[in-house]
Amino acid sequence: MACISYFGGKSSSAFMELINSRIPKTGIKTYIEPFSGSFATYLDDPNLKFDVVIYNDKNKHQTNLYKCCSEPETFLKYLERLKQTLLYTEETDPQKKWDFYKNIYRKYSKENDFLKNLDFEIGDFKKAAIYAFLIMSSFSNVYPGSGGFSGYNKERDKLKLDVLIDKLKKNKYTDKLKSITEFYDLDFEELIIKYDADDTYLYLDPPYARFDDKKGDDDGKRLEWYGSNKDVVFGIASHRRLIELLKMTKCRWSLSYYYFPLLEELLPKNKYFWAEKEVFRSSAQGGNNYKSKKKQDKGIELLIMNYDPKTGLKI
Repeated sequence: MACISYFGGKSSSAFMELINSRIPKTGIKTYIEPFSGSFATYLDDPNLKFDVVIYNDKNKHQTNLYKCCSEPETFLKYLERLKQTLLYTEETDPQKKWDFYKNIYRKYSKENDFLKNLDFEIGDFKKAAIYAFLIMSSFSNVYPGSGGFSGYNKERDKLKLDVLIDKLKKNKYTDKLKSITEFYDLDFEELIIKYDADDTYLYLDPPYARFDDKKGDDDGKRLEWYGSNKDVVFGIASHRRLIELLKMTKCRWSLSYYYFPLLEELLPKNKYFWAEKEVFRSSAQGGNNYKSKKKQDKGIELLIMNYDPKTGLKI
């Protein structure tokens, strides 16, 4: 499940079978996920090893968090300090503790400028600690502020932030995190153009949109769950911009998507390799503390490639 869960992340065994089994292992020097998120595709697969590994997410706070996670000895000190200061309470009643943590979540995700203020250098441990609390506490791990609070388990008297702390203490992902050579918060186009080469591989998992079955139009309603509800981040037009850019690249790439009819026109099956699998979709239907929690729905995930997954050769 990588260091943290992130809405839309690909971390289950079903995704490993669909995606990772089709990633070329030879002839690739540079591995990039332009929409890194939880980075589960790379972190959860010990067989993925490359000379250059790049983490990139337009959400600067997300990139900053992963950079800090790559130095767990230092980051753990900041996380523990956060629990002793901002997150400290003498309340013992579970409901009052829930209310206490919920108020902090609301303050930093909606009421002040913490998320909007991007005037910091990647590698800021103090900011990463606060953001870690926010993203771990967000309902279904959507972008903080877009989801409600679900960061405290009343029955176990435990913050979800402790899950991250436990993983860092066990050094479960330390080696993989330290193998990341660069951390960026670039627009996908700038990143892809910068590193496009025959020995580069891209795995792309962009924020999914809800396309109209007839027109192929996107209503953009899901994008806020990724912190991408504005076109300057990754809006409706960005989907077309991404696909048109991919058609011109030298590198090999695979692209995750949900199906919509226009996709067959943009990336036709007679020119690209398509694979699909029925999987449980990430859900915003209820967390562990939500009384009406529902089962996750199944859906068809697509993987579109510009290479033959059997040979690894580009089309």
